[in-house]
Amino acid sequence: MHDHLTRRALLGHMTIAAALAAARPAGARSGGPQIYGVGRIGDPIAGRTIPGPSDFGFTVDPEGGTFVCSMFGETGGFKGCNIMTVQGGVTARSLQIFRGTATFAGKVDIFVQPDVFVNIGDPFLSLADLDFQVEAKLGGPGKASMILHIPAATDAVGGDTGGVLQFGRIEKRRVR
Repeated sequence: MHDHLTRRALLGHMTIAAALAAARPAGARSGGPQIYGVGRIGDPIAGRTIPGPSDFGFTVDPEGGTFVCSMFGETGGFKGCNIMTVQGGVTARSLQIFRGTATFAGKVDIFVQPDVFVNIGDPFLSLADLDFQVEAKLGGPGKASMILHIPAATDAVGGDTGGVLQFGRIEKRRVR
């Protein structure tokens, strides 16, 4: 099935989806900082994240935003699953940026196939409306990093996911 959808195409679609989901009429924006990121998580952060390579995309400004993370294909096999997606909305006014590190929070939905966490052996697991927090260090490959914390899932997966960017960028800019 994923023979027709390359990783590059997936990242492109994720970026477009994140941008469209976060788009608002120009008059609705109040200005302020915005962060956006897209890429692949590679190595874990020692003592902070568990191994879990994944592709991600997000865009966040003071009025909220969108977050998506997926594991399939080359990044599949996390804890024995074939595919895992985490996607959701970022809560307005949750974005904080200080000295090259941004944090934000919101609600996500998780889909896992097969279920390797709750009812092991079931064909899939679908969870909705879970709290999440992200800590993102700005920069490019080898320097930028992201940590995804989902309190309801941390124990089941063995820790927070995320790590250092293998490729992609996490950047900040001013919304005018």
